[in-house]
Amino acid sequence: MISIQRSQYSPIGLQLGPSSATLVQLTGPRHNRVVHAIAQEHFDLDENSSLEERDAKIASELRRILSDHHFKGRRVISCLGSQELFIQNVRLPQLPAEEIPKVVAWEAEERLPYPVADAEIRHLPAGQVRQESNTKQEVILLACHNGILERHLNLLEQAGLTAVAIDVEPSATLRCFHDASEVTQTNSASCYLNFGDAATTVIFADQQNVLFLKYIMQGSDHLDRAVADNLDLPLKEAIRLRKIVTNSPTLDASDELHRSVIDSIRSILESISTEVENCLRYYKVTFRGKKLDQLIVTGNESSPWLIDFLSERLNTECKMGNPFESLKRWPTSTSLLERPGRWTTAMGLAMKEKIDR
Repeated sequence: MISIQRSQYSPIGLQLGPSSATLVQLTGPRHNRVVHAIAQEHFDLDENSSLEERDAKIASELRRILSDHHFKGRRVISCLGSQELFIQNVRLPQLPAEEIPKVVAWEAEERLPYPVADAEIRHLPAGQVRQESNTKQEVILLACHNGILERHLNLLEQAGLTAVAIDVEPSATLRCFHDASEVTQTNSASCYLNFGDAATTVIFADQQNVLFLKYIMQGSDHLDRAVADNLDLPLKEAIRLRKIVTNSPTLDASDELHRSVIDSIRSILESISTEVENCLRYYKVTFRGKKLDQLIVTGNESSPWLIDFLSERLNTECKMGNPFESLKRWPTSTSLLERPGRWTTAMGLAMKEKIDR
């Protein structure tokens, strides 16, 4: 008998932001995974260019990154971002599992800003909640317009990539911190704040089971623009200066650059914190039986000083998420281990095929 050995390399996990890309590829057996290739780059895109021109530029940059960083193969798992998805928590009566997709489709007809026939619709079960004297079944409705999905797939094809799957960011985030093969019954949940380019994602989850999901439509791009506007700088220079501050382990009140950048972004950080507080209140009222045992911060903005800011502002101990903790061996490069939370989504995507069988 001829046996065909499976590739030792995972598909490439690709997180695409409006003007950035983060890529991770793993190698080795499931319980002995290590990073084979990893990269993160921001693109200098012309704001006046058309969507077709932007996609062509991004595809060209992706081809270069894949070559420069020696990624193996061209199989990819990417994800849909906050601007591409419609998300809403929906409460349903208690129903048999096989009836839920049909009822979710009915709910989608009333809620989507576009016809159901023009969309891909999925749902995540979020568990049971009490509403007055009744027990309801909460689900998270996820929808993407077919045109958006087709554009995403076309961009991947232009980059020479073959899509194995299209995931959603929250599922990728949770995959980094919970092994699906080791699920245990718990009476607690965790909160994850994932700071992306266009939005900050708030996830409440019991291991890999999402209980609540919300996009706060403020992210890294908004912080960059705030610095540019407040300091009257070109956007490219504002991005460079803010990166210096973000990469600092602590804030220095006597440093003029630190003061100027923080003063510029303070109102946005306060606004995000207020939204997170509202989510925390909703969770505590809705899921009374599950105490919150940790709040993990991931994404591009995850840094020691932001953890301190959020811990004080939310009156809740926050922890910096490190997706490399799920690996047998961590990368040795100190630059990769600085703010490790920025690799979370891409790494969770690369882990998908190895876990979701």
